[in-house]
Amino acid sequence: MLRIGELAALAGVTTRTIRHYHQVGLLAEPPRTTAGYRLYGMADVVRLIRIRRLVALGMSLPDIGRVLSPRQDLREALADLDADLAREEEAVRRQRAMLAELMHTGRDPALTPELGQIFAELEQIFPAHPLLERERETITLLEAAAPEAAQALTGVYRTSMGDERLQHRMWDIGLRLEALRDASPDDPEVAALAAELADVIRPFMDAVSAGGRAAAGIVSGETLSAMMVDALSPAQRRVVELLTP
Repeated sequence: MLRIGELAALAGVTTRTIRHYHQVGLLAEPPRTTAGYRLYGMADVVRLIRIRRLVALGMSLPDIGRVLSPRQDLREALADLDADLAREEEAVRRQRAMLAELMHTGRDPALTPELGQIFAELEQIFPAHPLLERERETITLLEAAAPEAAQALTGVYRTSMGDERLQHRMWDIGLRLEALRDASPDDPEVAALAAELADVIRPFMDAVSAGGRAAAGIVSGETLSAMMVDALSPAQRRVVELLTP
């Protein structure tokens, strides 16, 4: 018969682990000596080694309890575990493929592949500017909170990539909006910029008929106030308010 320390050394686990297995019912309590020491037999050694190996395979303790139950077929349980591991392996494979693509392209993982490609092209066309980063943050927030609005805005970007005049017009609007950061809400440029921005985005807003209200969230005070109000100056916020239907 073995004491707990001897059993632990033989099975390659700690005495604390053995006590835990007793607590959760994986190991039955063995007989004790008159001094209170547990005494383990060969069956306990074999069961503990089986538990240790199943843990190493990634099986949870409740599942191990069912596997080692006389009523559970071991082959069936191991087949279920193998299927779970195969699903995890496939998920890891997809994650690694995504990481490889991100490392190769340098694409922002917060953006969809399409938007990542669009911003990569914009960075090639226009010099480095805080406006691009602000636009990136805006579309990232919209994708999370208002997917239809992000879809409509993506349409604006996509179309602009094939229209050099529209592309430079949008860039100019963005620069003008940035320039309003320290301006007064009563600045005449506020109303003028709102009118021009509305003219640029109106065709894309109409195109998203099924989610019209969500698409309007591109410029609605409701959406922006929830996500970016703290980033807008009073004059910039007024531009947004003038765009609200």
